Amino acid sequence: MAATGVLLAPLWLAAQLPPGQYNMDDYVGQTGASITFSDSPYLAGRGLPPVEERLPKNPLVMQTWEANGKYGGTLTWTEYTIDHDVYLRHLNAVKLLEIAPSASNHRYDYLGATIQPSILETWEQSGDASEFTFRIREGLKWSDGAPVTTDDVRYAFEDVYFNEEITPTLPRWANWGGEPVQVSIVDDYSFSLKFAKPYGLFLGQVSQQPAGYFMRPSHYMKQYHKDYTDMADIVPVMKEQGYDEAEWGTFYTSFAVGGTDAANHIPTRFPNAIEAPSLHPWHVIEEPNPGEFILERNPYFFKIDPIGQQLPYIDRAHRVFVNNLEVMNAKVVAGETDVQFQFIRLGDVPVFKSQEADAGYRTMLLPAWQQQVLVYFPNLTPADPVYAAVTQDKRFRQAISMAIDRKEIRRSVFLDFGRIAQVSPPRGVDFWKPHMDTAYVEYDVDAANALLDEMGLEWDDRRQYRLLPDGRRLSIPFMYYEVTPTATPGAELFAEYMGPIGIDTQIKQVDGRLWWASDSEPRFSNWWNPTMNFTFGPMKFNVAGRAWNAWYNSGGESGMEPPPEAKRLYELREILYSTGDADERREVLTEMWENQAENLWVIGVVAEAPGPFIYDVNLGNVGVAEERGYYSVVVGEAGEQWFWKN
Repeated sequence: MAATGVLLAPLWLAAQLPPGQYNMDDYVGQTGASITFSDSPYLAGRGLPPVEERLPKNPLVMQTWEANGKYGGTLTWTEYTIDHDVYLRHLNAVKLLEIAPSASNHRYDYLGATIQPSILETWEQSGDASEFTFRIREGLKWSDGAPVTTDDVRYAFEDVYFNEEITPTLPRWANWGGEPVQVSIVDDYSFSLKFAKPYGLFLGQVSQQPAGYFMRPSHYMKQYHKDYTDMADIVPVMKEQGYDEAEWGTFYTSFAVGGTDAANHIPTRFPNAIEAPSLHPWHVIEEPNPGEFILERNPYFFKIDPIGQQLPYIDRAHRVFVNNLEVMNAKVVAGETDVQFQFIRLGDVPVFKSQEADAGYRTMLLPAWQQQVLVYFPNLTPADPVYAAVTQDKRFRQAISMAIDRKEIRRSVFLDFGRIAQVSPPRGVDFWKPHMDTAYVEYDVDAANALLDEMGLEWDDRRQYRLLPDGRRLSIPFMYYEVTPTATPGAELFAEYMGPIGIDTQIKQVDGRLWWASDSEPRFSNWWNPTMNFTFGPMKFNVAGRAWNAWYNSGGESGMEPPPEAKRLYELREILYSTGDADERREVLTEMWENQAENLWVIGVVAEAPGPFIYDVNLGNVGVAEERGYYSVVVGEAGEQWFWKN
């Protein structure tokens, strides 16, 4: 068994470092620490190489939040969606690079934030931000012990991104400037990416992405790739997954989006999640029942604590599947779950607080990483041209906004937390203006009806419903799935508010897979809007205007061409991501948000409502998040440094 790690430098030296994680050589240089590696007794007797050989040459030191922990135990949480798991997505995930956690950026705002190493040890950027060089940690290994090298990078680009059968249209980032990114392999661990034009926000974008963005476990994935494996061996697996031989590209994409990251948070999607290697803290070892998963520590995980203990501290994880939110809540108050921080309704917090002492947990109200957890929008690009003309008219969206009683929603759904606001940038940033918050948020049914009258949307003979220009009833289903705990009450209230302005709205809750597949139907829906994450910009076009997004990503070869005011947002986003000039970026962001305030591509309700975070009182390195003001999801993404105190 490896020796216990020793930190010879005073602990106050480590405490002076900003929160986050550091390459071990940098950490030792700044603190004077002498680190000896050790690992969990859980791995003893397995015939594994010594921990020194399982760790990379230069491991990543994670500065623990309160204390260096001890090994052991199982972490249990409850999930009620069988085809997705946001806990696995955050608890069991690492990124290529990461943003340092702080009260000001929370690891999600990558405009000017401090970027720290993670999977990638070092990175360099050319003067004009058009070429980037990255280095993988030497000795980094997949969870099955296979080395991670630039061959995995070459495979990801040449055999996946640049394979038209798998990737018919390159992601916008890989086609930046209208030309495919040029990939150069320098050596076994270093590679460079050169773009056709400057990409000023690329490093920030990379800091949000999992390993599969750049690298795939080629030694494993090749068994499903027909350039390496005979189709006669692949077809039986495809048929088990419901695919015909002609659908090979779709089959491969179904589980290989982001490499093995699909197996990370949707294990049921993978042909064999148990064997799929990853770089995550824990990996799946068993599925006792459909939707239930047992995970155990990754013996090759690349992070250590400040005294050299290989992370994670907790040896096993247990995802318990239940049928609905009510059962999940019952398990919380019974003390049968160790952590819950997703899909928790603020309305249930009083019940949770009342049972804390008996059940042995604590409920924190942390800042939600979403600026708004409930926003509304129509499908801006339905195939029906009559509906499209209506939903793309800004007066229609302005009318909907003014028909919403936000005071009632804030009171009934958010328990008077948060503040009434349109989808807008956070207050305090230098491009925020008060009218961005207040645009069309006043509850005024008469003004809403006046706008619809101005559009020529006449009432039927009984003045019950409005009519489309071709005489059909203006009837649009509200189709949603429970992407947040506010989705159902938000849908019910929305339908109620649409009655007085003549919009026939039927609520239809669907499975998430069906929701994403239904991108051409006329419909309303609800979602959330992130805080200062400009991957999609303020318009949230990835869900509201998918045909416009397809047009943008394909360079106009597919999808639907946006109207001028929407097209301008895409133009602005190009500038935003390209420029390295802070003043130009500020001007661009100001125009983008002015555009949103007038057009209301997405309709906001309540901003800055907190996110409940429930955890067992015996879990260490969690509670300090409240005084630091961390987002709830940031706490979840630091799960490898949680430990059981008793």
